[in-house]
Amino acid sequence: MLRIALLVGCLLGQPAFAQTTVSASDLFASMHLDPAFRQDLRERGYTGARFDIMVEHTRELFTDPVVINGLTRHISGSLRQSGYEVTPQMMAQMDTILWQSYGVGVSRLTSAERYHIFSVDSGFIRSLPQRECNRLINGQASPERAQSLLDAYLVRISPDALSNYHRAERQAMRLGLVQGAAPVALSRSEIRRAEELLLPAIDTMIGQQPNADALYRAWAAPTGGDRYACTFSKMFSVATMRLGGRDRDVAIRYLMQ
Repeated sequence: MLRIALLVGCLLGQPAFAQTTVSASDLFASMHLDPAFRQDLRERGYTGARFDIMVEHTRELFTDPVVINGLTRHISGSLRQSGYEVTPQMMAQMDTILWQSYGVGVSRLTSAERYHIFSVDSGFIRSLPQRECNRLINGQASPERAQSLLDAYLVRISPDALSNYHRAERQAMRLGLVQGAAPVALSRSEIRRAEELLLPAIDTMIGQQPNADALYRAWAAPTGGDRYACTFSKMFSVATMRLGGRDRDVAIRYLMQ
């Protein structure tokens, strides 16, 4: 069965931190104050309230004891090897850990928190031109290009939406970094319910397209979705956003798993 996963934006971007040697604890506590990090945000288009939200997002993430303890638990070996200095390799390791913790924690969020993330991510996908969207979903775009496209979208959404989005992301990472945390899997009945809600809707939407025949063939083929990955992803987004209540959350969990 073809499943289209919505692209989740880079959580921290690619900040160019000042070339100074600091301890890990100092970096955690002061990352949001780093002049190079702040300048990087400005160059990415964040100004005014949105700039403040991004700075606060970073401050809250890296002063959260659960996040700090979780990261330290994973990078303790690297810390000892580097003499307790932060290296570019360690920053890359931290980024990977945060991505993995997000993947675990997103299934443990409240339905409202998941909706905050999904509504922004799906809005981002729907905003993209077809070619750019296909490249992103098929993993053909560089990380830098993906980040640039996401930033261009995030600086256009409302400050409230941006704040809610990052608050939910932080909570997902926090929940994923709790020792022993595991994702909450959908039950068989929930998977069946999500498919009953989504698949007929996608089938109907395909039939309304001028290239319906080609889309139906791609939809039916095990690997036929690559060429139309963006089209199907946007359809899943629209179908999900038309739902409400528990049905919408089951559909969101299905797409985000």
